[in-house]
Amino acid sequence: MLCLTQTASDTFQVMATQPETYTSCMHILASASDISVLVPLTAIQGLQVATAIGICWATGFAFRALGQFLNHKTSNESET
Repeated sequence: MLCLTQTASDTFQVMATQPETYTSCMHILASASDISVLVPLTAIQGLQVATAIGICWATGFAFRALGQFLNHKTSNESET
């Protein structure tokens, strides 16, 4: 990883001396191998996370649709 500084003309330049830790950097240039260390998921694990998120969204959608159906049915019964 390389720590970058932003110049006055909104371009980026690699710092002459790299810091010990990257917490003080405003911008970091990372390679693919650096990113794999930050997000250590395999493709299978990523698929499991995506599936869990999809199930949560589908469950929420189903409850919302059920609530709207019951609300609509209740309001139609009260009008007659």
